[in-house]
Amino acid sequence: MRITADYRESESGLIELLENRGVLLDTIKIPYGDYIINDVITVERKTAKDFLISIIDGRLFNQISNLKKYCTNPILLIEGNPYKTDHKFDRMAIKGAIISAQTIWYVPVIFSRSKEDSRDILLMISRQIETCIDVVPLRGGYRPKRLKSKQLYILQGLPQVGPKLAKRLMKHFKSVSNVMNASVQTLTEVDGIGKVTAEKIRAVLDAEIS
Repeated sequence: MRITADYRESESGLIELLENRGVLLDTIKIPYGDYIINDVITVERKTAKDFLISIIDGRLFNQISNLKKYCTNPILLIEGNPYKTDHKFDRMAIKGAIISAQTIWYVPVIFSRSKEDSRDILLMISRQIETCIDVVPLRGGYRPKRLKSKQLYILQGLPQVGPKLAKRLMKHFKSVSNVMNASVQTLTEVDGIGKVTAEKIRAVLDAEIS
């Protein structure tokens, strides 16, 4: 099990709980989301309180928008019950935000009861990825018909490459073949791709199946 955690999650206590379960865990600065599971699933974790605050300050849908743009398989994890907090908040506003995330942005929402429950959910996702990665299509049933759409679709299969980043890659390298042959250093010339992401892309392209 490999999980990458954003360094800002260090104070949550969840990282320590994962490490105690023997997870191979890296703590770095993640541009979008809080956890990346097995380089496939990106999880944005929010406590119930932070979820409500993010609705008020408008941060929530900006984050969800970025998750959809730059992450292949994003998930929103809400820790705690957003309907039962110290904040007086309109229930319909909460429900509306959750429905919008799932139906408008197509970002699944998962609820956990505690940090321990969140840990178990992340571990379960990791195990299911390893079990199903060879048999379950993670990008749904969509199959593009136009050449340009097919090219962008292929690139969005790379780690942390969403629609906008796929377009930048095509604009920079001119062809899918050039992207596949690009070095780590050359990949980082594209806006939005750091060294970590570039290394993950090359690792996927270069790894041999055992």
